[in-house]
Amino acid sequence: MRIGINFHSFDGFISGVEYYCLGLIRSLLEFDRDNDYVVFTNAGELLRRYVGLHENLKVIELRHIKTRPARIFWEHTRLAKAADREQLDVLHCPSYICPIRRSSARYVVTVHDTIAIDHPHWAKPSNALYFGLFMKKSLGNSCRIIAVSKATAQLLAWNFATAEQKIRIIYPGIDAIFNTNRDRSRAQQVRRRYKLPERYILYVGNIEPKKNLGVILSAQKAIGKKGLPQKLVIVGKRSWCSKLELDAIGKGVAAGKVILAGYVDRMDLPVVYQMADVFVFPSLYEGFGFPPLEAMACGVPVVASDSGALAETLADAAVLTKPSDTAGIAEAIVRLVRDTRFRDIYVRRGLSRCRKFSWQETVRQSLAVYEEAAGSGKRLT
Repeated sequence: MRIGINFHSFDGFISGVEYYCLGLIRSLLEFDRDNDYVVFTNAGELLRRYVGLHENLKVIELRHIKTRPARIFWEHTRLAKAADREQLDVLHCPSYICPIRRSSARYVVTVHDTIAIDHPHWAKPSNALYFGLFMKKSLGNSCRIIAVSKATAQLLAWNFATAEQKIRIIYPGIDAIFNTNRDRSRAQQVRRRYKLPERYILYVGNIEPKKNLGVILSAQKAIGKKGLPQKLVIVGKRSWCSKLELDAIGKGVAAGKVILAGYVDRMDLPVVYQMADVFVFPSLYEGFGFPPLEAMACGVPVVASDSGALAETLADAAVLTKPSDTAGIAEAIVRLVRDTRFRDIYVRRGLSRCRKFSWQETVRQSLAVYEEAAGSGKRLT
């Protein structure tokens, strides 16, 4: 088969969906030598950094696409024709939406969550508007739809009943760089680079309303009252509508209880995880949730909410609470720090759990979906 993938990135501060795209492309090229791949991208340098060069990879660089509106315009007016020129059998659009124009290539789309549809107040207004206008048409044009969790698949089927028969659930993998291999010298370098304290509780993710950072900050105050010296380290970029969160974080920084590390380079992130005492992730909604699984892979116990797909993906390998349960989150942190036996149980469970998310298995299942789509004849309706 000749398989196209549409991948774009703008600010260099990449997070979940972009890492899914890069991990999928890299792993397809690592494990599949039989098919040819064409990647349409405005981020050629980023692609080369994370994916490298391969004989069966053709990169079509689109340097003129510098903004999200420009990307959307190109995807819906030019991408279908580009797929035809490249004589693609399948075009995979791994970021929610495929072109509204039809092509001779069969479309596969990955949907990571339905936040913009079900919880528009937790999404950027522009995303809520765009997905509200285009998602139904996109799913209608797709031969197959990849959902990254059962939770996402169920909500897709609920919102778009005609798409249900096209949906295939394929979990992403967790990158091999997230592991328990420790390097003391490297740890010291990373600690200095990001000004990390000796003991800390860690959060990794964007700074935005649905991440529920106010509850983390309240839990950090509560553990301080119980005598724990750990500071809270927040790793992530500022996202939309984050003023309230940043104001609260600023108060914690001023009080010497919070470290705002900002965006951490991907190659440094495993070390930041490894040095943490506990990872905390009380998100209001996740379609999959990479950070808690990455923390588990690094041997760190996790406290997370049971919202969205998190109860599904983390199962009994994390201490799960309601996202609003500040006292429960604080209690779990304290016990994981003070009770070695309790901590070891969750470290072992976490290491076992994260091994279930393999990029090799993601590739195997994705290739099966591509083959289904390429051989599907008329598009499903």
